[in-house]
Amino acid sequence: MLEKSLYNAIVFNLAWLVCVLCGSLVALPAAALVIAIHLYLFSDNRSEAGLIVAVVLLGIVVDSLLLRAGLLVSPQGGLWPPIWLMCLWGLFATTLNHSLKWFQSHAVAAMVVGGLAGAMTYLMGTRLTDFSLKNPQMLTLMVMFIIWCLVFPFCLLLAKNLSTAK
Repeated sequence: MLEKSLYNAIVFNLAWLVCVLCGSLVALPAAALVIAIHLYLFSDNRSEAGLIVAVVLLGIVVDSLLLRAGLLVSPQGGLWPPIWLMCLWGLFATTLNHSLKWFQSHAVAAMVVGGLAGAMTYLMGTRLTDFSLKNPQMLTLMVMFIIWCLVFPFCLLLAKNLSTAK
C-alpha cells in the first residue's frame, strides 16, 4: 500500500512539473497518459474516473473565478483557465484516494495543509509560468489559502463518498 501511495505522489509531482513547464500541447497528452495508467493499474474503483471528471470541472470553476476576480492573472487576459491548468486538477484527483487518502479522516489537517499547499502551488506555478498573482501577493495568497481550506476537504469528501459507492 505504501509503495502505491509513494508512486502516486512521485508521479503526480513529476506530471505537475511537466504540465506547468511545457504548457498545454504537452500537458494534455502527458496528463491523459498518467491518468489512464493510474486508472488501469492502481484504481480499484470504477467511480474514480467520475471523481477525476468532477474535480476537473470544479477546477475549471475555481480557476475561472480566480481569473475573473483578477487574483490569478493570465498573460493573454483570458477568463478561462488554459488546458495545462485544467490538467493539473485531473492529476490532483488521482491523489485523493491514494497518496492523500489519510486526509479523508483528518478534516482539520486537510484544511490547514490544503490551504497552505494550495496557496503555495499557485505561487510556485506563477513563478514557473507567465501567469501572475494580483498584488499585493500576500493578500492574494491569503485568499487562496482560505479557498483551499475549503476546496481540498471538499475534494476529499467527494473522493470518499464516491469510493464507498462502488
